[in-house]
Amino acid sequence: MIQRKIPTGTRDKLFREASGAYRLEHKVNAVVKERGYQRVETPTIEFADLFDEEESELYRFFDNKGNLLALRSDMTTPIGRVVENTKLTLPVKLSYSGKIYRANEAMRGEQNEISQAGIELIGFSSVKAEVEALLCAYDILQTLQISDFHFEIGHAQIFHELVSVLSLTEGSIEEFRQMLESKNISGLKAFTEKYPSELDTFIQQLPFLFGFPEKVFTKARGLLPEGSFLRTAIDEMSLLLERVENSLADVVLTVDLGLVPTQGYYTGLLFNGFADKIADVFLRGGRYDELVQTDEQAVVPAVGMGINLDTLVDLQYRLNTLEVLKTPSIFIHYEDWQDLVIAEELQRQTLDSQLSLFETFEEAEEFAKLWQFSELWLLKNGEVTKLKVGE
Repeated sequence: MIQRKIPTGTRDKLFREASGAYRLEHKVNAVVKERGYQRVETPTIEFADLFDEEESELYRFFDNKGNLLALRSDMTTPIGRVVENTKLTLPVKLSYSGKIYRANEAMRGEQNEISQAGIELIGFSSVKAEVEALLCAYDILQTLQISDFHFEIGHAQIFHELVSVLSLTEGSIEEFRQMLESKNISGLKAFTEKYPSELDTFIQQLPFLFGFPEKVFTKARGLLPEGSFLRTAIDEMSLLLERVENSLADVVLTVDLGLVPTQGYYTGLLFNGFADKIADVFLRGGRYDELVQTDEQAVVPAVGMGINLDTLVDLQYRLNTLEVLKTPSIFIHYEDWQDLVIAEELQRQTLDSQLSLFETFEEAEEFAKLWQFSELWLLKNGEVTKLKVGE
């Protein structure tokens, strides 16, 4: 029997939602195009070893030659491959939109097929790249009329440095990651007892080191020893916030020193986007200076930002702000084949019209009533009779 259900974590979009999603994606692409980004598209299927994710997180399969393939689980890694393979002249500003696939556990309620759009600034080492990513995100959200959003800033090197200082193994790294993500106060206290260091107090306080920048930074600096690399990470966060605040005075900016990088390639500043009535992070990005390599540069600086379009479509749908699906109001019916050419021309010249595909006038009339057309035009022997639907 043919399987009529759809795989876990996927969904169908119909009519207004599908049309709204299509238009929303095009609005995002229009914004980034205006900001000077060049569009790229990568295959949905890549060789599995391109991605860093655990095997359980990838949709993997073999081709007819025995190669292990995977559905792409993020966009940044394939775009990095494109830059390396095509030897693009750097620096370059790239944009994309499309589907990514992640095999989340069935009971977690997460989507396994995600529509994403974003940008990659490759070859830019200045903090201006991070600022541009946030300005671009702001521009997009303003265009989409997403209100009450704020950006949260973190730094990947805080997590990486702590892992290094504590000399954590692979298993303990994942344990540490989970405790930071859940802000497990008692768990972190026990963890520092198991892996003691001069940063014990700082680590134990990480669940509390989030919120408005000035207060968090002051408290954090008081917990860190002089000369600690973590102070440099905080200084970089502070500089980014200062630059963004100068440009976007009306945007709420917060920080989280316990923010864990969602991808292993992140090396520097991180940022997340939150909005009222959206439960999860809908925007992620940050600096990744070790993913891309070229013949000329062993390390290519880069910053990226991606937006979950499905989340924004769902929000607009719930708030009834999703673009209304415009339906035709005039239904043009013909019965004699010699009238088809005239009917086609009439449909092209008439706004909000649609051609009837029914054999009889009675069938056309029923359809027009069902889909709430306002007028039914009957074409016969080259003459048009215009009727109000229902009369």
